[in-house]
Amino acid sequence: MAMLWLIYEGILQHEVYDKLVLVRKEIELVDRLMKQTSFSNNLYQPYLERVKSTISLTNVSASWSNFKKNLSTDTILALRYCSEILEDEDAVDKKELEAILNSIQTLRQDIANSSISSGMHDFLMSQLDIIESAIQSYPIVGGAALKKAFSEGFTDLASRVDDISQGAENGHKEASKVAKVWGNLKTASKGIVEADKMANALLGLYEKGQNAAEPLLNLLSNS
Repeated sequence: MAMLWLIYEGILQHEVYDKLVLVRKEIELVDRLMKQTSFSNNLYQPYLERVKSTISLTNVSASWSNFKKNLSTDTILALRYCSEILEDEDAVDKKELEAILNSIQTLRQDIANSSISSGMHDFLMSQLDIIESAIQSYPIVGGAALKKAFSEGFTDLASRVDDISQGAENGHKEASKVAKVWGNLKTASKGIVEADKMANALLGLYEKGQNAAEPLLNLLSNS
């Protein structure tokens, strides 16, 4: 947790809150999953409670020294045991995610300097925001953050069919670049989203290019 305070030093407070909420949810998930094992609650639950009390949103502005004692060696050890006991997932290469984040920054600038319609501009920027948020949440949430990104990306696309259809003619180049970022995210995610229906549907719609609106409407009407 000392790292959390250091990582978030100097960034916007609401961003700190968002990340702490994710950490708290993960601790609660660990608690639920451990209860499904044969291990006694008293071997892990008191330590999880210590962590939850430490990462309360009301503690953000307080001194770290007030909470450091809650995360003593025995608490960290208990968390490590939980990590070893619970089923793990394939790790995503950190360098691949960093490369995607770097490409997003470059692409944002390209979109901002382009002559695409305002609707297409907002849509593509929104798609990049979804990807960026997922990657930033991955160290906390894991693969679930990446799967959620594809679902949110699909929903975002579905809600902007008119904007996409109207701006497709002069926004094809920029949309293709965003599609490539989604493709890179899927590749980096390896088996996490390989068979995910939302991921495949979203990438499939991007591949339709200028005719994205029609297959999207057909897909939604048949779902």
